[in-house]
Amino acid sequence: MRNKAKVIAVFALMAYVSNFIWESLHAPYLYASHTFNLSFWPLMAYAAGMDALLLLSIFFAGTLIWKNFWWFRRDGVMFCLYIVITGIIVAAIIEYKAVYTFHQWTYSNLMPTVFGLGVSPLAQLALTGLLSVSIMRQFFAHHAL
Repeated sequence: MRNKAKVIAVFALMAYVSNFIWESLHAPYLYASHTFNLSFWPLMAYAAGMDALLLLSIFFAGTLIWKNFWWFRRDGVMFCLYIVITGIIVAAIIEYKAVYTFHQWTYSNLMPTVFGLGVSPLAQLALTGLLSVSIMRQFFAHHAL
């Protein structure tokens, strides 16, 4: 059980840090209402925390799908595709609701879009999820569980 707790902690930390960096780099340039100042950091911390929770949900869903907590250690395109496709679907739902249903934010002229949704947020969970799994795999390849 301690080993699983370590895995969850490392994954959550990697997911949070990678999403905090992503949010901090893309938000001030690609969203119309975001600015780059100190008042901006709590929002980025909150967004990164929510993104980390979403990635943990994707991780645990993978555990249920493959009936194996250690599924992330397996090599294979299927596992990468699972993270990418699930991340894009989750991001698309969130972006659509935030932009078109609840009008929480708008994109700046710099945001490239696909079907009216921002490319950067669509790619975010997929890429930060892959990065988090990759770092976690490397970490546990060099550290005993």
